Amino acid sequence: MRFSVVSSATPRRACKSPLFCILVALLTTPLSAKTKDVPRTVPSAESPTTDKDKDVISVKNADKYDIQRIGDRGIGHGFNIYSLKHELQLGRNMAAAFDRTTKLVTDPIVNDYVNRIAQRIVRNSDAIVPFTVKVIDSGDMPRAYGLPGGFLYVDSALILASDGEAELAAVMAHEIAHVAARHATRALTRREMTDIIGSMAMVAGPAGMAVENVGGLAGPLSVKKFYRDAEYEADLLAIEYAYASGYDPQAFVGALEKLHAIELQRQANLAKIPGYHLASRLPFSNKIARGFASYPLTEERIDRLHSEISTFLPTRKDYILDTDEFQDVKAHLLAAQTPVLRHHSGEENNQGPVLRRTADSDSDIPNSPTSNDHFQPTGVASAFMAQRP
Repeated sequence: MRFSVVSSATPRRACKSPLFCILVALLTTPLSAKTKDVPRTVPSAESPTTDKDKDVISVKNADKYDIQRIGDRGIGHGFNIYSLKHELQLGRNMAAAFDRTTKLVTDPIVNDYVNRIAQRIVRNSDAIVPFTVKVIDSGDMPRAYGLPGGFLYVDSALILASDGEAELAAVMAHEIAHVAARHATRALTRREMTDIIGSMAMVAGPAGMAVENVGGLAGPLSVKKFYRDAEYEADLLAIEYAYASGYDPQAFVGALEKLHAIELQRQANLAKIPGYHLASRLPFSNKIARGFASYPLTEERIDRLHSEISTFLPTRKDYILDTDEFQDVKAHLLAAQTPVLRHHSGEENNQGPVLRRTADSDSDIPNSPTSNDHFQPTGVASAFMAQRP
């Protein structure tokens, strides 16, 4: 979907301020200059691509996403009003709030293991900031959260849900990719520019009203498109970082397939609600839903990854799929979360056995975020740290 900045409703002479025109162009043009940051190996069915176009796409992406140049590829460059220093301070504030409202796993065995995997991936990534890694216990949903500035939180449920170390590492690599590409602050930048357009349009007279009408729709849609494109890019970077760290990149596809199975089950449950299918019968309902969606469909992400693995990653004979240490840590974590049978002491009439959790699992700190309440300190940056899987 394209939104032209200059139309019959907004003559060229209406833009009296050069800065105003620039801001309008940035937000109302559908990211034509930004799509170069988004890997595309599978052309869209809605816009047929010639063989020549495919060659151009392949060459462009092969240069930017060349795995031999990890760390020197300009990942994270782009329109961003946040400096690295400002981004780091933003991440510190978010991490401090996260620590206050989330139950941390203090077991040194689990924390040391997860930190070593994360730092290994960071060393084989495009990240230019050091990472602080913590393990949390926030519920039953397997997730990882990457905050701006290099703060990574791994839910213990993710460790328990992973079939092997490669799967755990791949999901962590996805969140590290979001931080390396500075997706959170780049999204915040687009949101703030949208607000500036709205404020300036109020004092621009009749021409400003026309611009506001266009920007009011194109601005939010461009931000949502950036979310979707950022998710695709983080997927590609994740398999590259996992591959460079020695892990099987197919493990990330396996994690997404698990997520897709969960989504299909949810849809099956929703389909039982009367009237659920009415919206799907509307003309162009799928295209409209995708245009307003903040995240791409999981099945589309899986299809793209299958193509990208063969396109961007050289073949290799040996990969790390699992390790004995992962299984030991997983068993250790399970044992720590298993209720322990204890007996009352003291009173004679109360000698029955009781179930208690281990000391490490007892806490008065509320378990947040839960599976239905994502942590949202800013409303925008959290979109990438709470993303599935």
